[in-house]
Amino acid sequence: MSKNYKPILVVHGEPNSIFLEIFFKSLKVKKYKSPIILISSRKLLELQMKKLKFNMKINIINTKNLDNQKLYYNSINLIDIKFNQKKAFEKISSKSNKFIENSFLAAFEIIKSGITNKFINGPISKKYFLGKKHLGITEYISKKFSIKQNSMLIYNKKLSVSPITTHLPLKHVTKNLNKKNISEKIGLINSFYKNFLGFTPKIAVLGVNPHCESVHKFNEDEKILKPVLQKLKKNIKFLDPYLQIQFF
Repeated sequence: MSKNYKPILVVHGEPNSIFLEIFFKSLKVKKYKSPIILISSRKLLELQMKKLKFNMKINIINTKNLDNQKLYYNSINLIDIKFNQKKAFEKISSKSNKFIENSFLAAFEIIKSGITNKFINGPISKKYFLGKKHLGITEYISKKFSIKQNSMLIYNKKLSVSPITTHLPLKHVTKNLNKKNISEKIGLINSFYKNFLGFTPKIAVLGVNPHCESVHKFNEDEKILKPVLQKLKKNIKFLDPYLQIQFF
């Protein structure tokens, strides 16, 4: 294994999604400095490679003694999670739940061992895999690592976006907006940039209502958002004005 660049773990996720098509295309157009380890089923991988007319050698690796195994840049380094599927693509159902769970557990074991902290997961079905246990994959992963506070950050070098709530019906969003939740999300994002990227970000908080204005007697922007931002502005670098306009 390369000592210069830690490997990137890629969990296939839902076997009947388009994820491997995206994965194959990314390998064609870009060279990665870090070796990639795919966690999937060899049988499924071969079926989908044939279906999608993609050809690359498969290098089977074992999770045991992973740090001393050779990873290749011109092959798919695969941790084989057994999954019995006869066709390349079938209808999404709960049939794949155990395969997905075992794939994630293999990745989590590697991350906890300290071999790497680079992790990408393919899509999963919230309906079949998560059910009512978790709102989304962010919450699922956090639970597996016993992390109580989490935030979904859609990262970009120029502009990143983080929602306060995730995967909720619109009518439940405002019910889940509170000062504690907003304060924690802002703190997590600020710490992430400072501790992992080495600089202090400029944060803009969008209003709930168009133009941050409402004629209703209870205005979330006035009652919840503004007090939080006024309290945090001593330690957090916000863009002026502290409460930004919400665009639709």
